[in-house]
Amino acid sequence: MTGWLVAAALLVAVLRLRRRLELVARAEHELRGPLTAFALGLERVDAPALYAELERAKVALGDLTEARRGRRAVAMPEPVDVERLVRSSARAWGAHVDWRAGECRPAVADRGRLAQALGNLLANGAEHGGGEVTVRARPLAGGSLRLEVANPERGRGLAIAAAAARDAGGRLSLDRSSGEFRATLDVPLAP
Repeated sequence: MTGWLVAAALLVAVLRLRRRLELVARAEHELRGPLTAFALGLERVDAPALYAELERAKVALGDLTEARRGRRAVAMPEPVDVERLVRSSARAWGAHVDWRAGECRPAVADRGRLAQALGNLLANGAEHGGGEVTVRARPLAGGSLRLEVANPERGRGLAIAAAAARDAGGRLSLDRSSGEFRATLDVPLAP
């Protein structure tokens, strides 16, 4: 009987440790991407390109701090200028922006999580895809904005982007059926 209790306690401890290590691995991954973008931006001496990546770095550091406790940082919704965030992130990763949303209302989302979702999609396209990465923005009925990132992509960043999109109040969907990879990020705008 004692052996089973020890085994059960050990299993619980291993599962808790595995969860914490996965959270730390995700946070570490999120530090690598923005730091790479900072280096690229500094090479171009283009400070506006670093705005979105700085937001990603702040979220990653918050997640790393909370990972030691076995949890993620809490999302903090606020008004976000999505066009500024998109253009900044695209500039940092050398992506093309096709903005068809005109002047739109701000999103009410966690700025860092939104930057994290978009930054991961662009980073995956730049690091793992082939050809030019494009971000397309267009309004949706019902007061949302659709952001599509088109390019062949894969990697850990997609799972992180999906979780970040949910935390930011949006939704990420992936489509590989058209020969190119298309990630679609829907972001609700302020009323």
